[in-house]
Amino acid sequence: METQQKINKKTQTIAHLERKLAIEKIKERKKQTRRKIELGGLGIKAEMDAFSKDIILGALISVRKEIEKDNNVKSLFQSIGHSSFMELV
Repeated sequence: METQQKINKKTQTIAHLERKLAIEKIKERKKQTRRKIELGGLGIKAEMDAFSKDIILGALISVRKEIEKDNNVKSLFQSIGHSSFMELV
């Protein structure tokens, strides 16, 4: 009987860990979904929703490359974005 009890205990532990893993996966998926919604909201705030997905993606890739090359560009865009958020207040 001792062996069966050990097996049952291990089975319970596995089930508990599987439930924990499932909960963590759900939390991560919700976190990613929230991030995507926030980024979509930024596109709308910037009034980019009038453009096609191809144009928006192309513009974002182009800007990312410019930001990576030049910190002044990064500072400029940060300032513009900050000012835009301050308009909400």
